[in-house]
Amino acid sequence: MKNILFFFSISLLIASCDGDFFSQTVNLDPPEYDKQLSFHLLMDQNDTTVSIVVTRNYGILENIQEYQDWFVSGASAQLYENGQPWVTFAPLNADSLFVLTATLPHRFQLGNTYEIRASHPDFPAVSARQVVPADFVVDSARVKFNAVPTDFGDRIDLAEIFIKDQPGVKNFYEVRLVKPFYQIVFNETTFELDTVGVIVGPISVEGYNDPNIVEGYRSGGLLSDQFFDGQTYKFQVRFDKDYYGSADTSLQIEVRSISEDYYKWSRSLQAYYNADGNPLVEPVTIFHNLENGLGIFSIANLKRIQI
Repeated sequence: MKNILFFFSISLLIASCDGDFFSQTVNLDPPEYDKQLSFHLLMDQNDTTVSIVVTRNYGILENIQEYQDWFVSGASAQLYENGQPWVTFAPLNADSLFVLTATLPHRFQLGNTYEIRASHPDFPAVSARQVVPADFVVDSARVKFNAVPTDFGDRIDLAEIFIKDQPGVKNFYEVRLVKPFYQIVFNETTFELDTVGVIVGPISVEGYNDPNIVEGYRSGGLLSDQFFDGQTYKFQVRFDKDYYGSADTSLQIEVRSISEDYYKWSRSLQAYYNADGNPLVEPVTIFHNLENGLGIFSIANLKRIQI
């Protein structure tokens, strides 16, 4: 009888409340933020042209009506080499004023310092500086097909890249496997097959044989030389060359000597994607090196090995 009376009392209490008993409206002022320019410029010493897409940040509660609202037209940008003006960017065309491009007078020089500066009347000027990494040696590279067993009983491939590290210098590396893929384009009106082309893209890797290697941007394996300074390091990555979408069996290995800024940015970007939508993972802040802006500027020393 006591249980029945208790339940009856709670029912009367709930029934006596209005429909907003379990909800509450709170008015919050939008958090303050600084308007900033944003772009990414990822280069290597082989590049002869450069381009940036200039965008901006928005407040967390701001309503963006159109996709084009992200872009910023009318900005200017320059590259400096060892502190001296080197090249000035120009708009791509009249319809794409937010895309700035330039042709380099010569290739990036190893060991030189380069600086990107960009400005717009409505935003603070931004800048970032990078030193092109010194030369390094890839002793050799090889691929062992069907060399590694998986948890499902089949076998996948193993790539081994031998990197000779420069002693006494804090070095960072990125290794990526790329190959040709089919690019299928459908007609937007008839939804029928339009064209089939071939593009070169990164291969998704299955894992690495060293816990010090971390996953980075576009399936790149990132590594610091803190555990093998001045020694030859064997970089091992597991992958499957044969899967849907491959255009042929050719394979290319890209080894980059990268800056610490790129290492931090690439690592944080991949961690951000891995944490996206997971309520149990602490939010990740993406690293950037643009002073007074958002984005990354980096120049890598790239070596390609054809398998």
